[in-house]
Amino acid sequence: MAVTNIYGERSLRAVSMPVGGLTGFYVFRTNVDASEVTELGQIDAAALTASGPTVPIFVGTGRSGRPRPPRVKKKKEGITSLVSTANLTAAIASRKWQMVKRAVYQGKVIQKSTAFGTAIAGAAAAKGSILVAVTTSGFNWAWRMPAQQFNKITSTEATALGISIPNTDLEFRSLLVRANLPRPGRAFRMLGTTEGVLRIETFIGDSATLPENWTGIGEALKFGG
Repeated sequence: MAVTNIYGERSLRAVSMPVGGLTGFYVFRTNVDASEVTELGQIDAAALTASGPTVPIFVGTGRSGRPRPPRVKKKKEGITSLVSTANLTAAIASRKWQMVKRAVYQGKVIQKSTAFGTAIAGAAAAKGSILVAVTTSGFNWAWRMPAQQFNKITSTEATALGISIPNTDLEFRSLLVRANLPRPGRAFRMLGTTEGVLRIETFIGDSATLPENWTGIGEALKFGG
């Protein structure tokens, strides 16, 4: 008999999953009783940061592109929950659990440009965005950069700031999209235009060298440091 109270308080738990060759923790809220998911490798999320940030964390908000761990269902009780990648095989082999959803990673998308310096059509009125990434704490941390901002950053600036554009299946799969921890630092510069002065701000890689007229703001939030 299930002991989970579907109207009970939702607690914060976490499960591990690999991203780009490293291991991160996906944090989520659940009202499933911990006693019913002992085989799934779930841990109290508070334990991750009790002694300071030591592991990469991405929170389950349903945001597109963010890695998501597998979801399984307990056959007898009808309970569904998330499972650590390391515990998935054993959970399925026990015949108590069945796969509901496989792990999800960022899939390859059509990019509006393949390189900084190759402007997205529309100039100052360019629409949409492009998925870009920087390296922080060993991860390829990604976000969507608005097209108009992309068009104002030169190839030389992008290289110095450590910003790259993923284009291959392998590159896309390694992305950690807008993780909460780690989180890269930022930099900005002021750009004069015919319409006034614009502030161009972006995330930067850990090994970035600020180009002329760029100023660093907001240090990277790292783990293990």
